[in-house]
Amino acid sequence: MTAKERFMSALTFQPVDRPPNMEITVWAQTRERWLTEGMLEGLNTSFMQVGDERLGLEGYETLALNATGPVPACEERVLEETEDHVLFVDGFGRTRRARKSGTVAGTRLSMDTYLDFPVKDRASFQGYRFRYEGPVEERYPPDWEAAKRQLAASDCPLTLMNPLGGTFGYYSMLRNWIGTENLSYLWHDDPALIHECLEFLTDFALRLLERAVCEIAFDFVIIHEDMAGKGGPLMGPKLFAEFLLPHYRRYVEFLKTHGVRLVLVDTDGDHNVLIPTFLEAGVDGFCPLERAAGMDPVQVRREYGRAVCMIGGVDKREIAKGPAAIDAELTRLAPVVESGGYIPTIDHSIPPDVSFADFLYYLQAKGRILRS
Repeated sequence: MTAKERFMSALTFQPVDRPPNMEITVWAQTRERWLTEGMLEGLNTSFMQVGDERLGLEGYETLALNATGPVPACEERVLEETEDHVLFVDGFGRTRRARKSGTVAGTRLSMDTYLDFPVKDRASFQGYRFRYEGPVEERYPPDWEAAKRQLAASDCPLTLMNPLGGTFGYYSMLRNWIGTENLSYLWHDDPALIHECLEFLTDFALRLLERAVCEIAFDFVIIHEDMAGKGGPLMGPKLFAEFLLPHYRRYVEFLKTHGVRLVLVDTDGDHNVLIPTFLEAGVDGFCPLERAAGMDPVQVRREYGRAVCMIGGVDKREIAKGPAAIDAELTRLAPVVESGGYIPTIDHSIPPDVSFADFLYYLQAKGRILRS
């Protein structure tokens, strides 16, 4: 089987020669550590996207579109800088404070603190929306015909928008514009504004992607949300059904009408209570099923059966503990792998407490399960 055939058959519960062997990416700090532990310097650790033949990993192909950022971008500027932190405005127009110590290749050891956002009310939304109303060609690769030829020649699964570089999602876009705290108030304080923003976002997404889906056959799309934490989602099923569900339905229907076979949602945290509503919207599955937050492929499969396909779910904390813990984690997940519709990968970007030796052991142990 080709990598494309294997990926699509696995996630649609069809027979495969073996399940795909894929992995996620790593922190820059992890890469820095691994280079001191024997990793080849030229190894590209964006595994999910590029794979690696030496490690037996498969990847995917993607069409790189700017589906999230404003065009033109807001002016980036530094407002304050000390030895410890930098206060700056980013390309979205958000004011952020970032810790400088421990940063490697742009990857920080802790999340930035977001202090201000460009959209606060209807007036500021009206002043911001023009950045998403320009010609869609500005958001496509400059040599569109060459990009199409490259994608058509690949036997890897093909996704629309790069999951490692920013894909479209509803909650995530509202958070980019408004911020988590302000958005949590606006659901209640100005629901009409949120409905207006969501309608605008759906129109933007369909206008942007129509050219791509009409000219290229895509296998899957990942909707990026990151809308949950360890305590549960940042919006409940009732709010989701009222605000997001109609737009999810319209977006997913558009994708599938144009030949996209699988639509997955990427969200960290515990989103268990939202799974029925996502399924109602036409979503097929989820990644990365973060174990530390309580997501568990075993539980999801037990509850939803073949209604849900999954990527992820291998507890990164167990990988850091060494061979015995790795074997136990993979043994626990083996029945889900065998039942189909599941590609096991580490459940988030690999942190620097995972040694290169333990990562290699994990790949070998996982490979044995996939081959069996």
